Amino acid sequence: MFLSGIAAAAGCRAANGVAGEADALLPPSTDPNLSVLISDIHVPLPWCEQKYRTGREYPWIVGTIRRFVGEILALRPRPAYVFGFGDVSIAFSEEREYEIAAELLRPLEEGGIKIVMTVGNHDLREPFLKHLGRWVGQTPVPGRVASLTSLPHFDLIMLDSLTEPKPQDRGKYPALTGCGLGDAQRKWLEETLAAAKRPTLVGAHHSAGQLGIVKTVVRAPSVFGYLHGHHHKWDQNYLFSGYGRRTVVRSQGLPSFGIDRDVGYALLRSFPDRAELEYVARDYYFPEKVPAAERPPLWDDIVRDNTGRRVAFPFKK
Repeated sequence: MFLSGIAAAAGCRAANGVAGEADALLPPSTDPNLSVLISDIHVPLPWCEQKYRTGREYPWIVGTIRRFVGEILALRPRPAYVFGFGDVSIAFSEEREYEIAAELLRPLEEGGIKIVMTVGNHDLREPFLKHLGRWVGQTPVPGRVASLTSLPHFDLIMLDSLTEPKPQDRGKYPALTGCGLGDAQRKWLEETLAAAKRPTLVGAHHSAGQLGIVKTVVRAPSVFGYLHGHHHKWDQNYLFSGYGRRTVVRSQGLPSFGIDRDVGYALLRSFPDRAELEYVARDYYFPEKVPAAERPPLWDDIVRDNTGRRVAFPFKK
């Protein structure tokens, strides 16, 4: 009776728009139709701790990530998932960077949000899996950080597009430009899409064009959209497999989660007939933050133009 009385009183206060002490005792609810997409976290080490020099200091990134994590936790209701699209490392995949990333993102998990991540071209799988492996789950492709998550109205496939450099090339920027799926993952993707019974959204760190899977994506009847990171840019595009074909799949690039260029994250909402993506634009700077007095006016114009931009991905069940 005592507990039911508290619940009734709390409900009464909530109905009148006044938050009481009892409301603070209740855990925030999560919305299964809401997810957050983050990409290109690029967690840095202090210059003095870097084994492989990146050429720059990035003192603002950790604070930016903490702020964004706080914003996600403040959403009401909270998202059910946060999906990470690769490039956790600042550049050369030093193990300590993944330790820091785990510390920065752990509050999301502690707040009841499920985290699902994949890798980018600045990552290495061994340190990634050592510190972030619990946010990958059972991969369907041995040796690859791939996943399939069933959301209320569609499935989300996240691919592993990392081609790791040879050991002797670690610490060299040209070694970080490659990408690919590999034969086993490509076969899994093709078989999974061929057997799909639900609408499917496909994503990876790299674009479909870079991975050579435009035809695979466009010609799969279940696929209604493609998502990627890598370019640090809220970039809308369309995929088609040749003139004379009517099928077009919308592709969307994601902002960085704190390093440079378009900075922010995206809200992914699930509906019975579509997915909607909203860009939470927080900043723009290239190639680094500068004092406000030196900030080019164009950077603020870019943020204003991007704020609240939405993209719809319609599909048929």
